[in-house]
Amino acid sequence: MSGRQVGVFRLGLAIKFGVPVLGAAVMVSAVEARDATADQAALEPMFAPVVDAIPFEAHRRQKWDSPVVVDLDQDGRSDLIVTEHGKSLIVYWNEGRGRFSRAQQLAGGDLHGLAAADFDRDGVMDLVVAQGGGDGANPRRPLHLRIARDRTVVSRGTFDYFEKGRGRAVNFLDVGNDGLLDLVVTGFPTPDQPEGANHLYRYVTEEKLVFGGVLPQAKWLGYRTALTDFDGDGVADILLFGGENMVALKGAADGSFADASTAVLGGLANTSDVAGVAQIDFDNDGDLDLFLARAEHQFDLESYYDPASRTFAFLTFRKPFRHEFQNVTGDLVIENLQRSYPHYDVYLGKEKRKLADVPDRHAGRDLTIAASAAEGWPEGPTEEGLYIGHLGNGVWRIAGQVQSRLAAAIRGVDIAAPIEPQRALPARLFENRNGRFVDVSEAMGIDIDEQTTSVAAGDFDNDGWSDLAILRYGDMSRPTSHIVLLNRGGKHFERVDGHGVMVPDIGTTGGAVEIFDYDNDGALDLIVSSERGRWQLLHNRAADRRNFAGARVGYSPTGQAQAPGAVLTATACGRTYQRVVGAGSGAFSQSFNQDLHLGLGDCTAIGKAEVRWTNGETVPVTLRRGAYVNVGDGK
Repeated sequence: MSGRQVGVFRLGLAIKFGVPVLGAAVMVSAVEARDATADQAALEPMFAPVVDAIPFEAHRRQKWDSPVVVDLDQDGRSDLIVTEHGKSLIVYWNEGRGRFSRAQQLAGGDLHGLAAADFDRDGVMDLVVAQGGGDGANPRRPLHLRIARDRTVVSRGTFDYFEKGRGRAVNFLDVGNDGLLDLVVTGFPTPDQPEGANHLYRYVTEEKLVFGGVLPQAKWLGYRTALTDFDGDGVADILLFGGENMVALKGAADGSFADASTAVLGGLANTSDVAGVAQIDFDNDGDLDLFLARAEHQFDLESYYDPASRTFAFLTFRKPFRHEFQNVTGDLVIENLQRSYPHYDVYLGKEKRKLADVPDRHAGRDLTIAASAAEGWPEGPTEEGLYIGHLGNGVWRIAGQVQSRLAAAIRGVDIAAPIEPQRALPARLFENRNGRFVDVSEAMGIDIDEQTTSVAAGDFDNDGWSDLAILRYGDMSRPTSHIVLLNRGGKHFERVDGHGVMVPDIGTTGGAVEIFDYDNDGALDLIVSSERGRWQLLHNRAADRRNFAGARVGYSPTGQAQAPGAVLTATACGRTYQRVVGAGSGAFSQSFNQDLHLGLGDCTAIGKAEVRWTNGETVPVTLRRGAYVNVGDGK
């Protein structure tokens, strides 16, 4: 298959994990032999894992936000950047023909959101990376990396004139519509930041961004960010979300921002716990609607139990915990034990025997502990750490107290205490009606009454209507099948089964999803992560590769404006399409995918199309079915 191997979840595996499968059983007969290929396709998922295109590591780790798609070495092929939270920032270089290099570390440590662009206009890509603030004890400034066309990476250190903080989101945008890229950074406010930690930095001279003011902040934890243009005036607007509410900041031509939450969102501004926002023109009317994934922050003790497999899983954070298991036969089997910032140890039995550590403490670990190695329970107070003890007669206890997150799954156990279900946080679809958003979730068939962590929008079946891939928060004690909603003509969304977007690992929760046509075949593929799990590349098998058109957007004709924020507008068969460079799924990071994709269905009458850059330059585009065309080469 064009140099790649696709590992397909076949019917038997889908049944094993309890995942419904599309289509009916294949009937073998001479009359129906001609339909065998179609029947087999119906039995297979829409998406299938690709095992050798991007050599993701096998270790399970904690993550931070969606991957970033960006042509980092400017060779015309999009590369991929992923963040393993607390450990490293990694790039996979696109070598062409759907194949990527081995991982190369760009930076290490407590790294958060990132954005890439040649903001200083010297022909070399700049990467700005927010750094965590050490839980408030070590506020820091963003990192600045430069990546040359030969893939040489040079660290410029931090922006020493930026205000220190607990960095979260980073986004480039053209504030004054002059073609120059400015920077918005958000953060968790420190005690000496009473006005908040959302800051605007304006580009003024080569390699120089100057402080442009403090932006309004959303309520507690409202530092997640999405750029949009909700009123269609060609000036970038900002959405802030993630905590108790949402804030809509309207951009003006003079580079200022005003809080327009009441006018734009009305009562919807009180929507809490928004984890991710996808821009989707679901009705093809030429404006940008919003889909909201919603989930709580991982601050509390969580526990799950699957009676079918007798698997218990838990997550704890800064609170003492104790779990006991009964009727354990033989050894205690622990899967995917993960310790964030693992500065503490694991102790066994009454004697508190320290469990031997491993070189890579940031990776998930599987353990099998014999009863004889962990007999009894320590007396008196215990220092910080994880304690495991066998109390006799097949009864085990796991307890302790740690300041960072700790998670694990325990196999083959019985529990006595009931498990409390998660609080429901329904996902929402907001329609843009002349710059004001209206909740149309029920009318459009959106019925997701659980927590979701990330969402990506794109036309997965190339029928001309944008669809949705949504990650469920899930149940740590079992594999998770996520959600795919297909858009039925802009009238409603249909939840499909057998889509193949699933995570077989346990001990994980929902992570992030991003769209990436990694092999440029016109079918939108997915990059999926799970928190405390692995990255996956999922190949799109369902889309007809003839039924699309696309544009790869570069610099404006004069070279005065870069691609971020550029808009492709096209008409086809009475429908209007709008696609924006940089409109990814990340709530903290900004993607820079220059390939803008349109599904066409059976439409052959592609009408007018144009690309408009942020400084107002426009060029007409002749779109072609079944191909991406290059637009803009002014630099």
